[in-house]
Amino acid sequence: MKIEPCVRCGSTLKTAETINESGQPAVIAYTVLRTTGVRPMVRATARRRVLCMPCSISIGFGPAPQSGAFNEDVYEGCVELSEKCPQLAAIAHEQKHNPPTRPRLMPGSKQDETLTTKTLRAPFTEDTKLAS
Repeated sequence: MKIEPCVRCGSTLKTAETINESGQPAVIAYTVLRTTGVRPMVRATARRRVLCMPCSISIGFGPAPQSGAFNEDVYEGCVELSEKCPQLAAIAHEQKHNPPTRPRLMPGSKQDETLTTKTLRAPFTEDTKLAS
C-alpha cells in the first residue's frame, strides 16, 4: 500500500500498488505533457494525483470553474466519472460520514506474509550477515 494525500483536502489515502490490493476508494488523475509541432517530440513523465471520493464528487457536482484549463479538465473528468458510475456518490457519502478504517483485499488474493510477521526468526548478527 502507498499512502498519498488528496490534492484538494489533504486527507491521507491508502492506494493500491498492485492489482491484488484494494486501497481506499479514490480517483487518480494522471497529467501527461508532451510537445507537438517540434522535432524531436518530448514527453514529461506522467504525474499521478489522487482525489478522495468526497472531493471528486463535489468537484463533479459543483459549478464549472471560471478559469484554468487544468481545472476545467479535472472538472469535466469528474463529471464524466459521476455520470458513468452513479455509485460513486454513494461511496463518497459513506466515506464522508463513516471514514474507512482498513482497506480490504480483493477476493481471491492472499495477504502479504511480510506484513503479518512480527519478529525475526533469529537475532540478526554479523555472522548471519556473512552467511547470506
